[in-house]
Amino acid sequence: MKNIPISLHNSNIGRANLRTLFQAAKSAGFDYVEPTKIQLQYFLEAGYSVEDVKAMAGDLKISAVSWLDNCERQGYEYVAMMKEAEKLFTLSSQIGAEAVEILSGPLDYRAVEAFQKGIPYGGYMGLQGLALEEQTALTIKNLRSLADLAAQFGLIIYFEPLCWAPIGSPVQSVPLCQQVERENMKIVFDFFHAYIAGVTTDFIKTIPRELILGVHIRDSLDLEKGKVPVEAELGNVRMWKGSVPVREWVEAVKATGFDGWWAYETFSKEEAEEDPMVFAKEIREMLRGLI
Repeated sequence: MKNIPISLHNSNIGRANLRTLFQAAKSAGFDYVEPTKIQLQYFLEAGYSVEDVKAMAGDLKISAVSWLDNCERQGYEYVAMMKEAEKLFTLSSQIGAEAVEILSGPLDYRAVEAFQKGIPYGGYMGLQGLALEEQTALTIKNLRSLADLAAQFGLIIYFEPLCWAPIGSPVQSVPLCQQVERENMKIVFDFFHAYIAGVTTDFIKTIPRELILGVHIRDSLDLEKGKVPVEAELGNVRMWKGSVPVREWVEAVKATGFDGWWAYETFSKEEAEEDPMVFAKEIREMLRGLI
């Protein structure tokens, strides 16, 4: 059987720390692991070093570090974002990560609810209120800057559109990332966000394989019409208990010729309480069987 690279996503080990994430990945036989910047931050703030991270990883490859959010930021917020990105890219490069995840915004779905209802919101609102064409142009501009900065660290950036955000669908992110025109600009195809955004199997098959860095397999409950998606609610479902046509979509991704890494991501509260070591092995077996 062809060796298909599989990555252990940080969500598969619940609230466990970085060491547990790496141990679970090694024990279960994963090829890659995807830690969060928060896990890395906690580890380093505890007095450990970048070299300790690399030693702990051993032969395990780091597929990506999650995440830099609200990538469309403008003005003084853009300046803050680029400083944040430089810090994150530096750390990601030092630990040997291959990529960094970039998210559309606003990150908080409540900002979208507030805008739609015309009520005050005290946090980041993104570019809501601007024409979608302008939001897209500004996002492309920012992604070019982020890709150019990441390239200096030998990193790939991959874009994940959040389904409640104005730019919230792969139907938007695929042409958008192509317009960035940077070799290190990729996407992650996330089943949850794509499903909520209404993506079809036929569309998936048209995605250029070279644009896809990785795949996040996920399940989801159905969104009630007229509601803003709340990931913590819709994603709170065990694999195979939701509505995503997982097997059909896996075959559609494979039809593109994609040969990168696959991961399972979960927002299931029940799955978060599983034994990380046991659950990691179950996830790897499930992914191998699917793919």
